[in-house]
Amino acid sequence: MDTEFETLLHGQQFKKLYEKMSNLITAKYGLHKIEIEILLFLEQGERDTARDIAEVKYFSKAHISRAIENLMECGYLTGSPDVQDRRCVHLRLTGEAEPVCRELRELRRGLMETIYQGITEEEKKVMRQVAGKIARNINEELAKECKGESNEGAVRFSGR
Repeated sequence: MDTEFETLLHGQQFKKLYEKMSNLITAKYGLHKIEIEILLFLEQGERDTARDIAEVKYFSKAHISRAIENLMECGYLTGSPDVQDRRCVHLRLTGEAEPVCRELRELRRGLMETIYQGITEEEKKVMRQVAGKIARNINEELAKECKGESNEGAVRFSGR
């Protein structure tokens, strides 16, 4: 596999840059990385439960639970039980979370500007399409493992 592509798939450089940029916000508000990710996830408004967070972000349920508890104690989240399934709690951002989310959106905007420097709109479009296909392939393979399907004989990321 070529080094640049492997680096992109692993995302370590991106993670390092993101952590460098987000350290100011985590220090300012006394939040952990997972708490920031949960705020950003909930702000998207598409899904709103701890289970949703675990499915999309791949954080452990224990870490999510602790982070949600801390965010509620800080006044950034509220929770309301689902009408049909009281075990399910729908999470909502409070007004207290707005300044934090605003700074996080600005951070993300700046981060995207940085990583997309010198890249055309057409190249971004192609990148999104390829990234979507790669993510789909990875998720399908992970789903096979979760279902206990045998992957013997499967071709694994040959790089060619």
